Amino acid sequence: MSDLTILVNTSDGFEDCWPPFFKLMARYWPDCPYPIVLNTETKVPRPVALAGLSVQPARVALNTSRRLTWSECLARCLDAIATPYVLYLQEDFFLEAAVQQPYIDSFLNEMRAGRADVIRLMECGGSGPWKPSTNPLLWEVDQKAQYRIALQAALWRKSTLRGHLRMHENPWQMEVFGSARARRLKDRVLCVNRDRFHGKGKEVFPYVPTGVVKGQWERHIVEPLFAQHGIDIDFTRRGFYEAGKPGRRAPLVKRIADRVRSLL
Repeated sequence: MSDLTILVNTSDGFEDCWPPFFKLMARYWPDCPYPIVLNTETKVPRPVALAGLSVQPARVALNTSRRLTWSECLARCLDAIATPYVLYLQEDFFLEAAVQQPYIDSFLNEMRAGRADVIRLMECGGSGPWKPSTNPLLWEVDQKAQYRIALQAALWRKSTLRGHLRMHENPWQMEVFGSARARRLKDRVLCVNRDRFHGKGKEVFPYVPTGVVKGQWERHIVEPLFAQHGIDIDFTRRGFYEAGKPGRRAPLVKRIADRVRSLL
């Protein structure tokens, strides 16, 4: 049996992303050998949305009377997964080319051997600094890197990901405050060698970060990709993201309180 689970982290409000995500996954990773968990709150995706893939919905909020935070949803899902490793994905990581599974298998062996706790498969520019590791295919993320904790596609030791969660945090807070906390920890955080795996035709898990920004479609990513694959989406439901357009912010007192809790 596999010791890796593919965790597609989502929420019920992003149900419209599931059909294109799984259609592209079925197209570009048709022989995926790992179990797939979709981290929903209460919903079960319609079979047509799964493009023939076997997917288990987590439904982590079925037995609660309040709305769970992003971190609580992820924590409940991780607690229900039996495997020691997860491949963390999100519902807007829309594949645009074939997944290079041999590298995923190879990197998973690095984790099994205890040489890594995290291996990031999509390393964005500005995420460093980095330094060489013992494996020429991988770089080590600097202990003081601004984004030592990142939520792009990555292999995680499940206990490591679970340990970085703080139940009041949203994903952006986890990356910022989690990276600050991680500078004091000894987790081994590696990433793909960008000289080897950056650029079209080179990525291990090929997608453009990311198809949805602040709850809206990223037009230059999704429009041509969906048109190429015959994916019909009502883009008006969430609209297109416009850079620089002011968005809603939490009240100042809440932002300060969240920051204090995270740093503590």
